[in-house]
Amino acid sequence: MTSNFPNKLLTFILATAFLLTLSLTASAADLKALNSKFIASYESYQEAVKTNSGEQLSYALKAYQLGKQVYGEDDINTANLAFNLAEQHLNNNDKKQAKALLLTALKIFEKTYGNEAIELVDIYLALGKSTPYKNKNKAVGYYYQALDIADEHKEKHPFYNAQTQLDVGAQMLRFGLKKSRIILSAQTFFTKNLVKDDNRVVRANFYAGKYYLAKKRYKSAIDNFELNLPVFDALEGPTHPLALNTHAFLINAHESRGNSEEATKHCIAIGSMSPWDDNQEQRPLLRTAPEYPISSARLGKTGWVKIGFTVSKSGRVKNAKVIESEGGKNFEKSALAALEKWRYAPKFENGQPIEAYTTTQLDFKVE
Repeated sequence: MTSNFPNKLLTFILATAFLLTLSLTASAADLKALNSKFIASYESYQEAVKTNSGEQLSYALKAYQLGKQVYGEDDINTANLAFNLAEQHLNNNDKKQAKALLLTALKIFEKTYGNEAIELVDIYLALGKSTPYKNKNKAVGYYYQALDIADEHKEKHPFYNAQTQLDVGAQMLRFGLKKSRIILSAQTFFTKNLVKDDNRVVRANFYAGKYYLAKKRYKSAIDNFELNLPVFDALEGPTHPLALNTHAFLINAHESRGNSEEATKHCIAIGSMSPWDDNQEQRPLLRTAPEYPISSARLGKTGWVKIGFTVSKSGRVKNAKVIESEGGKNFEKSALAALEKWRYAPKFENGQPIEAYTTTQLDFKVE
């Protein structure tokens, strides 16, 4: 979660104040040089985040290492730098490194602000994300702590509370928990208090759609996903980050209701927003797993089937033929039957959908 809470912004004191926290044995020139290096590295980190240059992690690490020398191990500014570095580790899926930094930062945050301070919310959210899925209960505990603290401050910070509800609800949805319903509370608040194209409303609508889709309430899922379509259509320039997934989920919901014609519209919408390379393989937007032949399963038999086919202008599979296979005809029949139900984004040329040939392989393995 990217916090809008003002006290979470990392601010640094002037160079003259740094002199008070550093070793008295160091020369003024050394102190000034260290301070300059720190400021330069932190500014480089900020610029890397702003431009998404790919160097965020290295700059965050350098700023943290220098910051520890400037502020000391137990200063709140060092804790904020640790938090920045932890977020970059999370972006690189390095949960172990992230969690170690976050636990260190948490102690300093608690000492500085208290155990129930709103400044702790982002720490707990990040701790939840840094906890492996196998430790689900521990992760959920962190999310509940974030939720409880934000709720205590909701009168003074109602938007921050709703944002926390949405972020926690999205994680609870990933775990398949009933508490994910809190997404709807956040959606209600944002819809009531913000304009339709505000990103918080768009995200809330998106996750409300995912919530209903998980519950197999397909009509409600469609209604919520479609709330964002006018916002996406009105954008000039780059496609909205949630647009592709929204169309993909709408395909799923419409097909689940037996409405293939509506699903086709979203297949075409995705095709039109994808930059095409003649050498790329097309990826399915909706795929049905092949049934494992009973006779093969009983024998513990495994295999695979490679199939070539045409993706039509509407994203359907046409003229599917087995190229090669291993395991026998039963696997081939099952693979072809499943592939007929798959949906793709059609390839586009000169702004129009065209038919395109592609291949895929379906594997049959006994778990």
